[in-house]
Amino acid sequence: MTRRGRGTAAALALALAAGCRAAPPPPTARHLVLVTIDTLRADRVGVYGNADVATPALDGIAREGAMAVEAMAHVPLTRPSHVNLFTGLLPTETGIRDNVSPAVVPDTPLLAEVLKAAGFSTAAFVSSVVLEPSSGLNRGFDTYGARFEGGAGDARFLGTVQKKGDVATQEALDWLEKRGGPSAGRLFLWLHLYDPHDPYEPPEPYASRYASRPYDGEVAFSDALVGRLDAALGRLGLRDHTLLLVTSDHGEGLGEHGETLHGFFAYQSTLRVPFLMRGPGIPAGTRVRSTVRLVDVFPTVLDLLGLPAPPEARVSGTSLASVLRGGSGPAEPVTYAESLVPLLHFGWSDLRVVREGRWKYIQAPRPELYDLASDPGERQNLASREAARAAAMRQGLGRFLDGEREASARQPAAVSTDLIEKLGALGYVGGGAPARTATPGADPKDKVEEFRFANEAIREGLLRLHAKDYPGSVARLKAVLRRGISSFEVHFYLARALRGLRRFAEAAGHFEEAARRAPAHGQAWEGLADSRAASGDTEGALLALRRGQQALPRDAGLRVAEARLLRGLGRRPEARAAYEAALPLAPNNARLRTQLGELLRDMDAPEDAIRRQREAVELEPTSASAWNSLGMTLGGAGRLPEAEKCFREALRLDPSDHRHAYNLGFALVRQGRPAEARPFLEKALELNPRFTPAREQLARLR
Repeated sequence: MTRRGRGTAAALALALAAGCRAAPPPPTARHLVLVTIDTLRADRVGVYGNADVATPALDGIAREGAMAVEAMAHVPLTRPSHVNLFTGLLPTETGIRDNVSPAVVPDTPLLAEVLKAAGFSTAAFVSSVVLEPSSGLNRGFDTYGARFEGGAGDARFLGTVQKKGDVATQEALDWLEKRGGPSAGRLFLWLHLYDPHDPYEPPEPYASRYASRPYDGEVAFSDALVGRLDAALGRLGLRDHTLLLVTSDHGEGLGEHGETLHGFFAYQSTLRVPFLMRGPGIPAGTRVRSTVRLVDVFPTVLDLLGLPAPPEARVSGTSLASVLRGGSGPAEPVTYAESLVPLLHFGWSDLRVVREGRWKYIQAPRPELYDLASDPGERQNLASREAARAAAMRQGLGRFLDGEREASARQPAAVSTDLIEKLGALGYVGGGAPARTATPGADPKDKVEEFRFANEAIREGLLRLHAKDYPGSVARLKAVLRRGISSFEVHFYLARALRGLRRFAEAAGHFEEAARRAPAHGQAWEGLADSRAASGDTEGALLALRRGQQALPRDAGLRVAEARLLRGLGRRPEARAAYEAALPLAPNNARLRTQLGELLRDMDAPEDAIRRQREAVELEPTSASAWNSLGMTLGGAGRLPEAEKCFREALRLDPSDHRHAYNLGFALVRQGRPAEARPFLEKALELNPRFTPAREQLARLR
């Protein structure tokens, strides 16, 4: 072979060897930052074609990374939509259908749990009570910021159920700063912004810039907050190693199809969402052409982080990692969506959706079929003209409903009525059982005005209830009943208002109706018991609590309510038994142990009382009342130095409570230290000038 021939052969051999070596693995992100902007319509973002709202931060993410041209939620409501995102499962599979559904069942792995198990530090900062820990979405997070304190201009009650985006964003930034830079380990941060949700109250300068379009002002404000977060990632050296995903849980009606807000219909105005992603390995300007679904998030981010899905995870979503990295994309998926609010809350028909590319079918008493490519506003119903296509798509719904039947067999426990009440203040209505109505099974298209009336009347009735305008609350809620709309929450709130008017017999009737409609809501049974007891029917009150316990055998609150009632009746041994029955049902409830300890103290069983009260302060060491209660029991048992320590801790935790100052002063007096006692007794009197025991003790010291 000639020298040239040998050289050619060698070069060929090297090329073949190189070709046989495995391709280098694609780059993976080290960190994940997820931002969900509640109620954000895709068509309000610049990269989706809007030139009237300034969204430079969101547009920049799409320019530097990727965007989905079409992305859809599965439910136009906050809680179920986030559950779909964090589990990769459809609402038919999770059983989470609305904002007052039960918590996510523990055997369903959540994204945060998977990442925590992989060694990530995890933190979430949410801005609405819809996502409070009772939703179950806190699982897997080391930090879950879910305190809702009102901002300027908020009604006092509404201020307890939501917070402004700048507050949540600052909490997230503080967490990032405290955590440190790139050397601090892998992290997962979820920031939830609620600002585009009704009521639309953007701060300045957005309020002035968008004076006639306050929703758009909230969108621009939210964009600026995303920009702040992104800048912090850069400043901390995290940006280049972070997968940043910004999306939404649903859109907003803004009057389209007669829907002002969201949650009732299932049109694209409330189902289409933005989907923007930037991170290592994602080429700038990537566009995903197939429909992206929120259930796709779970498998996609795991792939982009280089992590396997846990063996027990069964997801309905598809990973988009390949197309996001510039490769081939998945086939156009079949997308499922739904709105069960008309059925669950009003007794009308539910709405089921299946989408295949440009075609979207809505199953309703009068079915709807739309060609989204030529009719994105869903104005021309083609169900009659394209009858064969509509029939085929209706048949395709069957596989999704099979998953629904499997999920329904699990029957998780209902959420608290306290949460339902808070959701009502946000404009949501709901309950644990289908409502009854004068027009069962009606097409929601024919009921939009009634829906709007009921929603507003229930919300106003609830706000009047919290303002202690009981007559006004009763009037609004009875107006709903007169319209032929009768649901759990109408009866529950009406009962509360009637109880406020001391019309206990009427209140009991509505509490009983609420409990009948939703027997899994313990507070309805408690309200029935309270109203009967206030009417003098203590045996009827106990019967109500025991009926509730039959419906909710694992509800600790009903046992505690029974114990308190029995204690008030002087039936202490029975009260003790009721408290002790609640203990295994609430292993982390400090207040329960404090109350049991106080009962045991009254029953002259101080050592048993001290044991339970020590459990309480171990469970909740920041509870001033628990320390104070333990101190009283120790003091009564003559263990004054221990009591003194408890009272000092109670006063340190809550220096505004005159009882803590007095008890500490009194413990010092009993130990023969009057000079040390005097300033605490004076402090008690300063905090409450009408507190006679402090005045009397000071008089004895003179």
